[in-house]
Formats: sequence, structure tokens, C-alpha cells
Amino acid sequence: MSFLNANAVNLNIGGNSAYSVLKNLAAMAADLGYINDKQAFMQTLLLREQNHSTGFGSGVAVPHGKSVAVVKPFVLFARSTLDIDWKAMDGEGVNCWICIGIPEIGGEEQVNVISTLCRKIIHQDFIQQLKTGNAQDVVALLNQTLS
Repeated sequence: MSFLNANAVNLNIGGNSAYSVLKNLAAMAADLGYINDKQAFMQTLLLREQNHSTGFGSGVAVPHGKSVAVVKPFVLFARSTLDIDWKAMDGEGVNCWICIGIPEIGGEEQVNVISTLCRKIIHQDFIQQLKTGNAQDVVALLNQTLS
């Protein structure tokens, strides 16, 4: 199964704060038809961040949420040249995001996607590939990891 394609990758996402990056990720999901309510999904992501930062460290965050706004499960990838304060566990700024959207009902299998990613994100070679690869490289890497 292919989780994402090049359309779901933005290697130069705009934004200079967690809020603006999340807003751009929600807009990306809406433009791709993965969600039907940008504001509702944005609220889901913001609440998740308020409860506990999704910043894993080494410059990577995995904002995610289960929402009625999600019409089909999705994975997005974004990168920035800026380091954004994400209140990550290691205190470092974040410049890579893997955003996951899960439908409110029937998204249990996607929880496995999150745990698979979390096990991979601790490896520096994986992180390096996310930070330096072109869109096709990132798509191939994430699809290989998630399948």
C-alpha cells in the first residue's frame, strides 16, 4: 500500500511558528481532498500539541490527529529551511514534519502507522534521508517504512 505520493510532500513549507506550519499542513490536506474541514482538523492538531508536543527530537515532529474532518487516512511530509520551536523533547527546533490524519471512526490500523514511524525516527540515517532527500526519495523512504 502506498501511503503518500509526491503531491503530499512540501520541501519548502511556509511558516515561522508551530501554528503557521500546522495551518499550512491542514491546508495541504484540504487541497489534496483528505479532509473536508480545514478548521476542524487544525483544531485537532492544535489540541494534540497543547496536550503533548509531537516533536520527537533531531528536528522531526509527527503532528497527528483523529478527526471527523478526515475523510480518508493520510500521511503528509513537509520540510523547512527554518528551525521552528516545537517544544521537542530534546529542545531543538523542528524542520521536518510527518503529518498523519486519521478518521474518527475506523482508523485503528493507522495507530500502527504512528508506532512504526516512531521506531524509525530514532535512527539518524533515516532522519538524514528525510532532511536531505528530494520529494521522490522521501516518498520512497516513507512508503517503504510504512508498508
